[in-house]
Amino acid sequence: MTIHFVYPTYSGDGTLPRLRRRIAHAAQGYGLPVDYIADRWHVNTEAWPVRAPLSITANVLRALRARGNVALYDWSERLCIGGGEGDVLLGHPYPDDDSRVWNRSCRGGRFGARIAMTPLSHQMAEICGRFEPYLPVLDSIFGIMGPYWYETWENSALAHWKDKIVPLDMAIDIDRFPMVKTQFNPPGKRTFFYLGWTGPQKGTHLLSILFGLAKGSRCIAIGPGVAFANVEHRPEATLDMAYLRQLAGECDFLITMGVSDANPTTILESMAWGFPVCCTPQSGYYNMPELVNLSITDMRYNVSVLEMLQSAPDGELHARAQAARALVKHHYTWQRFTDTVLGALDDIGRVKGFDPWGRTRKS
Repeated sequence: MTIHFVYPTYSGDGTLPRLRRRIAHAAQGYGLPVDYIADRWHVNTEAWPVRAPLSITANVLRALRARGNVALYDWSERLCIGGGEGDVLLGHPYPDDDSRVWNRSCRGGRFGARIAMTPLSHQMAEICGRFEPYLPVLDSIFGIMGPYWYETWENSALAHWKDKIVPLDMAIDIDRFPMVKTQFNPPGKRTFFYLGWTGPQKGTHLLSILFGLAKGSRCIAIGPGVAFANVEHRPEATLDMAYLRQLAGECDFLITMGVSDANPTTILESMAWGFPVCCTPQSGYYNMPELVNLSITDMRYNVSVLEMLQSAPDGELHARAQAARALVKHHYTWQRFTDTVLGALDDIGRVKGFDPWGRTRKS
């Protein structure tokens, strides 16, 4: 029995790894049996980058391997896994391309259980709704989603999914994200920053509106995508310690105004680094005293939040930052994430009458 795990993988940054990847993708596109991953059973993830989605792949793979046989596939491969009666397909559906490995295997392979593991949100139902055709054959959806999304799911156009959803809180290894923000700029001269790509679900259009109104505040957007009005744009960067120290000296708060953003890891990373975070509930996180919530509709309220943060005493900001880092350390952990995945796999096996780890088998 095998767990067939499909998720983004890392082949290295050198010329040869990139060339091998291009050749494998091209060959698979023509139906040739060229594997993108040379040895699916013994992939070494120790040198992989520590940020999502590769951090998800590495940590889940490690937990799965401790329990049973696991074969790893890159989510962009074009092949169909044959599977077997006691095998499990677990992984990330590829959006809008049925030729990719999870999508093809979910429909064409033979498995004891079929599971999607993907970020989930519902405000913009078209984002996750593209996977609706797979719902009838899925045994479960491991949804990487903040509590806001799970607790409001029954009020969405995708409410009929909820019985199949196992919610997962995103995680980071806090030891890899040290505290860098130790001082705040003077009141009235504090700067906000956004970290990530631009897109409707990310709410970057709302940042443009907000900082057009909040004349006393400055915002910097760091990441890929197009520039937008009222916010200074900087290109995607390697977030090494030198860059982070410079960022900590210039900026004071992470701000994100997600409209349908499942569970952005940048929020956890910034909490670990010591930046107070302000975000909308539709960024996945809400009802948490460690965060300051914003609104996707009430810009007057949002301006007042920015003004409050601009004038907040340093001691208050330090206390908020310390509490947020402690929350990440104790709650948003890979141990908790992977324990939930393993427990859900056990539950599915019990319901369907097989052991996903191949230890026993019901007749």
